[in-house]
Amino acid sequence: MYTFDEIVSIIRQRQDAQSPLLDRMLEIKERYNGEYVIPLPSMDEEPVLPPLTPALISENIDAVAQRAASVMPFIGCPAVDQSKERGIRSREYADIRRRALSATWYSSKYKIKMRRAYRHLAGYATSCLVVTPDFNKGLPRIDIRDPLGVYPEPKAYEDVDPPRNCGFIYGKSGDWLRAHYPASREENGGPVNSDEKSRQELWDVCEWVDDEHIVIGIMGPRYHHFFENNTYSRHSTQIELSRAPNKAGMPCVITPGRVSLDKIASSISNVVGIVDLMSKMMALEIMAQEKAIFPDRYIIGRSGQVPMIVGGEWKDGREGEVNILLDAEEIGELRSSPDPSTNIAIDRLERNARVSTGTVPQIGGETYGALRTGRGIDSLMGAALDPRIQEMQEIMEAHLPHLNECLFASYKGYFGSKKFSMFTGYAGDLGQVEFTPNEHFETYDNVVSYSVPGADVQGTTIQLGQLLGMKGISLRTFRTKHPFIEDAEAEGRRVDEELLEEAVMQAIQQQALSGQLPVVYVSKIEKHRKKGLDIFEAIEQADREIREEQAAVAPPPEEGQMMAPEEAMGMAAGAQGLGQAPAEQPTEGFSPGAVQELASALRTS
Repeated sequence: MYTFDEIVSIIRQRQDAQSPLLDRMLEIKERYNGEYVIPLPSMDEEPVLPPLTPALISENIDAVAQRAASVMPFIGCPAVDQSKERGIRSREYADIRRRALSATWYSSKYKIKMRRAYRHLAGYATSCLVVTPDFNKGLPRIDIRDPLGVYPEPKAYEDVDPPRNCGFIYGKSGDWLRAHYPASREENGGPVNSDEKSRQELWDVCEWVDDEHIVIGIMGPRYHHFFENNTYSRHSTQIELSRAPNKAGMPCVITPGRVSLDKIASSISNVVGIVDLMSKMMALEIMAQEKAIFPDRYIIGRSGQVPMIVGGEWKDGREGEVNILLDAEEIGELRSSPDPSTNIAIDRLERNARVSTGTVPQIGGETYGALRTGRGIDSLMGAALDPRIQEMQEIMEAHLPHLNECLFASYKGYFGSKKFSMFTGYAGDLGQVEFTPNEHFETYDNVVSYSVPGADVQGTTIQLGQLLGMKGISLRTFRTKHPFIEDAEAEGRRVDEELLEEAVMQAIQQQALSGQLPVVYVSKIEKHRKKGLDIFEAIEQADREIREEQAAVAPPPEEGQMMAPEEAMGMAAGAQGLGQAPAEQPTEGFSPGAVQELASALRTS
């Protein structure tokens, strides 16, 4: 166990050892944020110019990070006993662990935080993610820390294991410290006074995490000039604020780093000098162009006379005023044309920077004149970006499982007996997951993987589609690995339902056209569909209604009818049924025909 003074000494030592790396990180940060000032000849009349060349550093960092973070990784948790369906050590508990991790990622806003982590990895060549207990929400939380204030355990660069301890430095105002840590107040023996100036002072707060304790304390004011001039402070500025046991039993920190030869090094840092030189040459070129437009003027006086300007000041000709000179013999201008080779040198520097970082013009929406097809442009971008994206995603694949182990350990250590009911937020899983850490977290084993490392969403679609067309993968595997498909099983069922619906609709159309199915039956089906039923339920309802009509006993026909309306065929009888006339009914008594028959019978007799 380290004392607070030992912790501060260790962090200071690591800070001094990492100062060259931190200096390079700060250089990249200034160029990314556009805060770099171009060094120019000191002339009062010259304005301060911002960087005037393409923002190659920010463009490269954003392009790589955006494409790498566009695909969410897959989380998997194995069952202790694969043959067991439910209960302890079963596949059911493994699925609960997977969904619990997904719910924690979702509640921590993992998608947004991972985009920042990838920017750190692309720009600084390292990143830092931590798991901290959130006692307000009652669950662990994933946080991103700025690598500029992270000091992990020194290790060989080929060692990719998580650090055994890590120190953090971040700034907090005196007002925040007094509100959250009463021990920091001067009246309680702390260094922060109660006056307004002390409350607004920025203090360096250090945090130490190892497998035993989590220690937080004040290292001192960030800007020492304030403390040196402060005559009211009577206490040391270095004080321990809190020391809590680490119930997770492990340092919940991962520090993924870029793979290099022997140390943490960003490819972006190699082009900082090129970008600065481009900006300086561009600024000088603009100043030279301005001089060419508004050249310097000179006046040659008469022999023995000193020329003078009436009014004492040269008037700008753009204002329409006339300059009056005394004792002037000649007025001339010093014109100079900028060297055209300057622009060529700027273009050459830009090319060198793009080649060194793999920043192809297609990232900014431009293309070379020789590329005229979409396939060629995609291939060029893929050759430049895909290997870098693949490496970054594989680096995260190697470190994120330990982050999930930290989540499991934090759940069991801080909230072991608490029963959780959380929304998973995972793609395709819109339900709640219920779990108790001490019961369901039987093992910390897990895996984090990307569908196709190195490909963004569009590239993943193309590659999975090609594998499906070559029968290299099944349709279920395609749906499982595609980032746009939320639930592979549900999507498969919906596709099958659509195919069945299409087949049923075609069958109904064919039978209706051939006359096998009366149109009135089709009308009954459509009537039930308009009530909100699908095609299968509508057919069942229409069939049930028709069976009831067929089984019902028809009432006797009314006067003047051949049959009851319920017995008539209706539209099913066709055109003949519509034009059929009722049959004549025989009448009793004599008729003209009967009289003629009787008369002919009498003649023959």
